[in-house]
Amino acid sequence: MENTLDVPPNPHRSTAGAQSRIYHCGTLTYTRQQLAKLFFWLLWGDFCFILMETVVPSILPLKFKALGTPDTSIGLIMVTIPMLLNTVFNPVISFRSDRFRSRWGRRIPFILCTLPLLVFCLIAIGYADSFGFWLHRVMGAALARFSPNQVATCAIGAFMIFFSFFNTFVNSVFWYLFNDVVPQNLLARFMSWQRTVSQVSTSLYYLLIFRFAGTHFHAIFIGTGIIYVLGFGLMCFNVKEGEYPPAPENLNGKSGLFSAIKTFGAECHSHSLYWYTFLSTTFASLALCITPFMYFFYQETGLNLDQIGFVLGSISITSAILILGSGWLADRYHPFRVVIAGYTMQLFLVLPATSIWLFWHPASGMVFKAWLIISIGLTAPAAALIGVCDPPLLMRIFSRERYGQFCAANAMWRSAGAIVGGWLAGFFLVTLKHYTGTTAVYRYIPVWQIACYIPVLYCTIKQFQYWKSCGGDRAYAPPLPEGWQGGEPGSSIINEKCRSREAAAPLEY
Repeated sequence: MENTLDVPPNPHRSTAGAQSRIYHCGTLTYTRQQLAKLFFWLLWGDFCFILMETVVPSILPLKFKALGTPDTSIGLIMVTIPMLLNTVFNPVISFRSDRFRSRWGRRIPFILCTLPLLVFCLIAIGYADSFGFWLHRVMGAALARFSPNQVATCAIGAFMIFFSFFNTFVNSVFWYLFNDVVPQNLLARFMSWQRTVSQVSTSLYYLLIFRFAGTHFHAIFIGTGIIYVLGFGLMCFNVKEGEYPPAPENLNGKSGLFSAIKTFGAECHSHSLYWYTFLSTTFASLALCITPFMYFFYQETGLNLDQIGFVLGSISITSAILILGSGWLADRYHPFRVVIAGYTMQLFLVLPATSIWLFWHPASGMVFKAWLIISIGLTAPAAALIGVCDPPLLMRIFSRERYGQFCAANAMWRSAGAIVGGWLAGFFLVTLKHYTGTTAVYRYIPVWQIACYIPVLYCTIKQFQYWKSCGGDRAYAPPLPEGWQGGEPGSSIINEKCRSREAAAPLEY
């Protein structure tokens, strides 16, 4: 029987009344107090996870720049290599996680087992530059042709690779945990709160910590490692997964690596809806590959670190408030419509506004005010609308039972875009420096983003059209290839025909 991980549309009340309402998610049942406890631990884990995810990409570019690292190398270490690891290992981890069974569940073991190694690598990154300088002194003859800064850069890069590998395990399964333990009829509201908590975490970091990036580099990484242990460690021991039915078979009923690869490829790439989803993700990833250089963009326009932190913190705080409204809009009008509005706003309002620095060079005081107006008035609202794309939109279009593998396919395409884009973004800036004869080229970053968001908007509109052809608001069901194991008898979806296999009442296990 299909593992829908679903819940009854309307949770029932016990005879004790409203205070005894029971919520279901598969074999899991919650009272209101238990549900509040679940939400607390999931959101606490997310708060610590987002903090860690914010620290590394925001501080390391500044450290690399201080060491004189070329832009192409920054893009390679910060984007290309981590995304290459994600491309290779994310599908494997996600596919196995969907089919993994243990007394601890199918998601938590992957997080808990890699926790110590990930934290070690995180703290090691904080001391990698000092280790590199020490190594250059000790091995002076062997490393004579390299400068101390080059050795330090290599040391940071090495620890960054190990960190990215272990972080792939967490990034691959953490988001799937929500879909497994949160009642379906509360999932959209929970994801709105999750996004808000994420934005609050980011805001607090930029407002309170980022200003010390240049003076307390080591302390920030140690503190982040400690918080991460407390966040994810306590979450793993306080969140319980339910029981799952036997793991689903591969598409052809066989086992082994090649059968798994065939199943993964056939199920995840069986319909144009998924292809446009993956293409949209790829081009969005290309747009984000320029992010490590955004801090230099802000500095080039005249902002200092305190002002950059305030601007980014303002974006996060405003987005955290607005995303609650965008979550409500997504529930009412479907995430597709909200996401299309967000990408339209990004392409036709936000990016043209941030392009003004190509032509306008005011005094520093005016620069700060202008950035605040753009950030709070345009960037934050667009970010709030786009924020319901991943994962709320993906949860509405992917199969729940195989949600991990579909997300892995999406992440694989995202990584493919980043692998290419990480190098291309650096090459784009280096080429501009060569042909313009100036180093003030970070003002052209919006040009790169505009070129990427045009296909993002087009692919999202095509997604929407195929979603409507598969049932739309009233009868949508995830399209899957003929022969898919686990569906209701006689109700498989054959390629483009999109016959709904979930039109009947949701199955329970």
